[in-house]
Amino acid sequence: MNYRDVMEECAEYICAHLEENLTALRLARRAGYSLYHFCHVFRAYFDMPVGEYIRCRRLESAARDIVHGKTVITTAFDHGFNTHAGFTKAFRRHYGMSPREYYRQMKERSCFDMKPKIVKKESMKAFCYEISPEMNPVDAGVSAAYWCDVDFKNFPSYPRNCNAMGELGVWLHPQEDTGDLKYYFGYVTNDMQPAKGFVSVEIPAAKYAVFTAADENVTDLKEIAGEVKETWKYIFQEWFDSSNFVYDESKICFELYQGPKAEIYIPVK
Repeated sequence: MNYRDVMEECAEYICAHLEENLTALRLARRAGYSLYHFCHVFRAYFDMPVGEYIRCRRLESAARDIVHGKTVITTAFDHGFNTHAGFTKAFRRHYGMSPREYYRQMKERSCFDMKPKIVKKESMKAFCYEISPEMNPVDAGVSAAYWCDVDFKNFPSYPRNCNAMGELGVWLHPQEDTGDLKYYFGYVTNDMQPAKGFVSVEIPAAKYAVFTAADENVTDLKEIAGEVKETWKYIFQEWFDSSNFVYDESKICFELYQGPKAEIYIPVK
């Protein structure tokens, strides 16, 4: 078994035993490694020590329980925290808000997520920057709200008064060998020819489920990006399983931004 298999199996084991007394020593013995070697490999693989990884997974599990209606104090004890205050402090450090604030925000957001608009949209065009993943090695694996981590200083500026129709972000053109895609971000337009430094991206007409990831009340770019990423996860982890729709693979999904308002368009049939 190679290191990748060992670490992935370890991660699965942690998630399946979060309510138990998990320690680095216990996990190292289970993997058949010395404590030093296990901790070194684990940190290199997950970019965090064992204890922090377990704490993060417990907080994520706790967040799901809170959203599903479990009380904060019960959730705290169920996930290994001895006090309500300790749990709240750890939760705020991880999510940037208290458990109650998280519950309220997720419930407000779920009003959008659980009831996407189903619309038929005509074809549209955008003039975009073409951005390959290697142009942003810091966060090249992120496939949502990618614009948040791209340095646009080396790209030409938008033409004046060009983005009133919104901005579009989309992944296209997967490589057959690696699966890498190129990211395109730019402005929706009716113009015929793109300005220098831009490429034309065509979005075909389709039937879409439209999810509002962030509205006008959210103005911080990092917060908008976080909402977009969480909404993408929700769509493919939960919404399709509970809906009567299937993904239309002949069409294209994309993000559409109008100021701070962020929407995700998923082609469905």
